[in-house]
Amino acid sequence: MTERMMHLSRYRSTAPARGEVRSAHVDRALSWSDFRSAVRYDPANQLLLAVPAISSKRAEHSWLGEATAPHTRLGEGEMYRREFERGEVYWSARTGAHEVHGLIAEHWHGVGGETSFLGFPTTDEQPLAASELGGRLPGGFAHFEGGSIYWGPSHGPAIVYGMVRDIWALLGWERSALGLPTRDVDLVPSTGVLRGVFEHGTVEWSSSTGPVVLIDTAGSAGEARALDAVDEDTLDRLRSDFAPEI
Repeated sequence: MTERMMHLSRYRSTAPARGEVRSAHVDRALSWSDFRSAVRYDPANQLLLAVPAISSKRAEHSWLGEATAPHTRLGEGEMYRREFERGEVYWSARTGAHEVHGLIAEHWHGVGGETSFLGFPTTDEQPLAASELGGRLPGGFAHFEGGSIYWGPSHGPAIVYGMVRDIWALLGWERSALGLPTRDVDLVPSTGVLRGVFEHGTVEWSSSTGPVVLIDTAGSAGEARALDAVDEDTLDRLRSDFAPEI
């Protein structure tokens, strides 16, 4: 074999297989759709922003595993999703790239996912706040455009949104005397009352009555101390015309 033939043989052995494009700048094969997007640059094509953002989020959370589907455009807008072995990453221009997985993803998809009132995730799943006794409370949460989903080991995931979420946030989220939500916030059509049920009480709000916070004081001494720890000034701010600052 001549020197030239040996050179060509070496080239063929390292060349990409048919239908596959390799880049010297990445350590993986690029799909043809990614390649076409890269070489036919169009500033209006936000896939050019979504692909690296989703890839960066996947690199940040290696436990997501390998991709199981290509990048998928969602609806009519420039919004994208990519599925991985243990979760998904969603991207939109207004929210950036965030992962969803486990119980939170399951509950979110159960109400319609990104097409529901919750919209796109605005955070990755986060651990709950540290307890007063040290260490973090078991469970997690994620925020979405239209609300939040929280879960703990003693109950499943629950959606909090609207004025109930804002009031609960003002009181201290899961570290407040109310604890975690135990079921989705519910709107009572007959009265127009938005109602949230928590581990140690309820939060109700309507335009006619304003906020009504009921905290169960019949529990343990630990729960009573939690109630005592609520800032009186914070409760005073829950007047009938309470609304969160925008």
